[in-house]
Amino acid sequence: MAEGQPQPAAQPQPQQPILQCQKVSDIIRSFRPTKAFRGPKQDTSNYVTSLDFDDQGDYLVASGDDETIQVFDIKEGKSTKSVPSKKYGAHLARFTHHSRQVLHASTKVDDSLRLLDLHNEGYIRYFQGHTDKVTSLALSPGSDSFISCSKDDTVAIWDLGSRNAQGKLKLATPYLVAFDPSASVIAIASQSTASVLLYDLRNYDKAPFSSFDLAPYEERYTPSTRGRGWTRLEFSNDGKHLLVGTDYHGHFILDAFEGAVKAFLVGKAGSPGRAAPVSTTGKPLGQGDACFSPDGRYVIGGSGDHSDMLVWDLQQSPPEPNGLLQPMTRLSHRGRTAIVEYNPRYNMIASADKETVFWLPEDPSRSSEK
Repeated sequence: MAEGQPQPAAQPQPQQPILQCQKVSDIIRSFRPTKAFRGPKQDTSNYVTSLDFDDQGDYLVASGDDETIQVFDIKEGKSTKSVPSKKYGAHLARFTHHSRQVLHASTKVDDSLRLLDLHNEGYIRYFQGHTDKVTSLALSPGSDSFISCSKDDTVAIWDLGSRNAQGKLKLATPYLVAFDPSASVIAIASQSTASVLLYDLRNYDKAPFSSFDLAPYEERYTPSTRGRGWTRLEFSNDGKHLLVGTDYHGHFILDAFEGAVKAFLVGKAGSPGRAAPVSTTGKPLGQGDACFSPDGRYVIGGSGDHSDMLVWDLQQSPPEPNGLLQPMTRLSHRGRTAIVEYNPRYNMIASADKETVFWLPEDPSRSSEK
């Protein structure tokens, strides 16, 4: 049935409201948690470790430390598949450009990447080359290329069609990576050197064409976690900003061209309880607790060890004189937000800690009835 058409009277109403596509600025304050899903085992000791939407925004994939990969149908509002990965574990599950294929990192036995066919629940290909845990995985928005970072201090460039790496970079703690929206630039965050390096993907074996030094900003904003707290690297969809998410104090927003820190997003209350890539604490894995909205204007993130989800408006000007940007609103929630992703096509958010939560904008007609 075409989206937006009325349901025939004889049919039951769908559990999940039809997804709307209003401007983000019109609905950002009205998001509410609408559904929560526990893992297949219903075990309260397990954590979700990654979330990712497919290109069309129709499906969500979650990996967990219960060694399963779970797939959700967004329009139906339900879990449709759970694939065990007991032998190798699973983390950083990512859809390819085909919503029936998921790429993921291993958490035990070896450090290879694995391409899973969701239809027959078998593996299409293994990508071997890393000799320590993979810490970040990014798929090109424009091709079947993807990039992985590892604790072995290498960044590997791959193609889904070949099990061998197309190229490798050896860097100091290059634990986070992101593609820009044009798919021609990759950013690599080196935590120990407090720098973000920009490479031309076609000339990745050459020196970076730009290097952003965050050491002075770490000294100013995150002195107690210098060198160890970065958890997320992401370009905004308009390519103008870079998000460097941190585990504890807040998040850096960089000008993606100049590297200047435009704002430091504050309001978090401590850590969400996940291990940053450099961590050896044994905390559950994660992928950072903040992300951009699709229009690039907002950052949505967790509130550390508190509940509620925070929203920062990057157009809110000016930030405080010291560069701090306070949340524009808090979205009520009973649980902790350790991972968050905004659907690329619909106004829908997924967050997770021990369970996966779907968020939708509140229906204005419903709120006016209260």
